Amino acid sequence: MTHVGIDLHSNNMVNVAINSNGKVVKEAKLPTASRSLEDFFGDFEGPVKAVVECTSNWYWLSDWCRANGVDLTLAHAKMVKAISYAKVKTDTVDAKTLAELLQADLIPEAYQIKHDRRELRELTRGRLRMIQWRGKLQSALWGQAIKYNVQISGSQWRYLDKLGNWLQPQLPPAANLQAQLLIQQIGQLQEHIHRIEDEIDRQVPFEEAAQRLMDVPGLGKVGAWTIMAEIGDITRFPSAKQFVSYCRLVPGAKDSGGSRRHKSGNKDGNKYLRAAFGQAAVSAYTHYKVVKKFYRKIKRRSGRSVARAVVGKELAKGVWHMLTKNQEYKGFKGQPVRAASQTCWPQPINPHA
Repeated sequence: MTHVGIDLHSNNMVNVAINSNGKVVKEAKLPTASRSLEDFFGDFEGPVKAVVECTSNWYWLSDWCRANGVDLTLAHAKMVKAISYAKVKTDTVDAKTLAELLQADLIPEAYQIKHDRRELRELTRGRLRMIQWRGKLQSALWGQAIKYNVQISGSQWRYLDKLGNWLQPQLPPAANLQAQLLIQQIGQLQEHIHRIEDEIDRQVPFEEAAQRLMDVPGLGKVGAWTIMAEIGDITRFPSAKQFVSYCRLVPGAKDSGGSRRHKSGNKDGNKYLRAAFGQAAVSAYTHYKVVKKFYRKIKRRSGRSVARAVVGKELAKGVWHMLTKNQEYKGFKGQPVRAASQTCWPQPINPHA
């Protein structure tokens, strides 16, 4: 068995191969291209295993390995650094270390999404990024207007043309120009979000699990598929606590010497699940009375952002139980939920209104 460590970069990669005795049999610095892999792996006889860190450009490498019969392991970049400290750190050292850890079966693996789900995940992630960009543009527009004591209400965001006409006489020329440009960008971004949602709707097949998730407060069809695409195999989370932690819905901890404090700004976990459950939480406590009552209770005690995260955590726990036990949604904290008869947020922006 030959084990190959690949230190992958955007324009080059360093490959180091070791044999069953841990001796380096081949190493090379190569251009990042499929032909380079063909030349490097073509010299080996017998089975070959390879490992690469989960950087942002591993998709093409995974496709090549799958097509050429190479068993590829995706290493968790942060965890690898934690167990393989070296004073001298070069690309060659990193590649050799990866190969040695793979041979010793010590690679902390990152989740490698199935090939047939990759396109769906790219679409759902792109949608979430665009929604975040839209929020930043809306915040910039709100900040531009509030400088002149012009308050934009929640319902006005739905009709962008009317919002632009309403702002025009209330803002000086320079501020109005910036406001109109921001409104145009928001409308264009919303059109792109609609296009992605239409593509998701055309692409996804029927799955009973996704259909059940739509019963969770705040989750629609696209939201349910976003969560399904990010989770992949729910069995990789043995408990609801581990799943909620992976969703970045609980704070870290930094306890030492008897002192206890939450560690803020922890980036471990999946930022897209955090965004998806955050959006679901806002919709849930806006439309469902049971959720709204719980949200207000936490908000009075800990503030808005914490309350939103706690609601998202409760929704995530429900999703974990539904997927692991193949059961229907049983209610928010044991209470049945029913949507309010009149909903006012989040109202989708109509770029043509």
